[in-house]
Amino acid sequence: MVDAKKVKDMVSKRTSKVVSQFGSGTSKVPPHKHCRICHEPISVKAEPRVCNDQECIDKHEQDDKNQRTVRIAMFVFFGLFAIPYLLTLVMRLVG
Repeated sequence: MVDAKKVKDMVSKRTSKVVSQFGSGTSKVPPHKHCRICHEPISVKAEPRVCNDQECIDKHEQDDKNQRTVRIAMFVFFGLFAIPYLLTLVMRLVG
């Protein structure tokens, strides 16, 4: 059988080591976000979430443009299949 007291003592020793190694759990790093492109720390209030580097700004704008294009293409593709399906349903109900 497993000795519960021995396991409990081992766990408490290990957790006390971790706390002494890393502090009492309080963080010394100020709150921040990371740039979506280069992952550099930026202000929490930064919107859009990119740093001030021109390459990152350009890349973010290009990514936004690509996302819009894909979203529009998805709706068009969905419409190509939905419209004939809906027309057949309407024809069955009417006729």
